[in-house]
Amino acid sequence: MDIRPLNRQNISDIETVILNIFSRPPWNDTWTDDQLHLYVRELMADKNSLSFGLYENQTLIGIALGKIKHWYEGTEYWIEEFGILPEQQRKGVGSRFLKKLEKILTDKGISAFVLVTKRSVPAYFFYQKNGFEEQNDCVLFSKTLIN
Repeated sequence: MDIRPLNRQNISDIETVILNIFSRPPWNDTWTDDQLHLYVRELMADKNSLSFGLYENQTLIGIALGKIKHWYEGTEYWIEEFGILPEQQRKGVGSRFLKKLEKILTDKGISAFVLVTKRSVPAYFFYQKNGFEEQNDCVLFSKTLIN
């Protein structure tokens, strides 16, 4: 397995991986082709975009889609999407991917990983197991505008 940077040329493969991971329980996302394409394109087009793919042979099996944010405490890597194909999960692949990403990011001078996930999904425990700490002083707000 190797990690490679992802860019706009990888959008189709990224979309396939997102659908394979997040269209199933516990997320059950229902993407239209247009919305998914816009979402991935936005992630990849951000001027501070930094995304990686985990490959087994020539097949993309995991993604870390994010961006660099400069903050007073240092430069952070904000993960928008992280996932491993379901058939590769529960084998330590995701943990190894994160560990390799840590090395790449620290070599770039990045001081922290930041991400948001739900407490009700297995990813919550995965991130805890991999050293992420819940920030109890932060709150995520949202407001639905259109039903």
